[in-house]
Amino acid sequence: MKHLFVKQILIFILVLQCTACNYAAISPPWEIPDPHLQEIAMIRADPHWGTVVIYNPNTCKEIGNSCGFFRLHAFAHNHLNHTLLASPDAYPVSLENQADCWAAKYGKPIEVKAVVTLFLDKNRNPTWKIHGDLLKRAENIRACAIQAGKWTDN
Repeated sequence: MKHLFVKQILIFILVLQCTACNYAAISPPWEIPDPHLQEIAMIRADPHWGTVVIYNPNTCKEIGNSCGFFRLHAFAHNHLNHTLLASPDAYPVSLENQADCWAAKYGKPIEVKAVVTLFLDKNRNPTWKIHGDLLKRAENIRACAIQAGKWTDN
């Protein structure tokens, strides 16, 4: 149990350090690109890391800075002990809101704003698999970022 806690703390520290990473160029070792993934990002069980974030690098190129938010959101499910390792649309709204809020608080402001803009864009690509009520998600993310002091209306 203590070993798992120490590993989670180390991963959390790496995530905080990696908020300065260029996600297009550097992936933390617990992230795996999969160009065949239908989702933008999700978590999966892994024998070495416990869980890993799998993301579609092609979709990430299309959505730009928003990708960092989706990847951090997926990691947040693990960090918040949301033990359901299923398709993103299987998570209850309450757990999605928690993961969104965590990612809004600890993510890069540019990525947080980008995902809010993406959620509010009525002309976004309909093939991107984005789940939930996007207006409510955008409002929740913005509120959490404001609470964390990471949002400006500029």
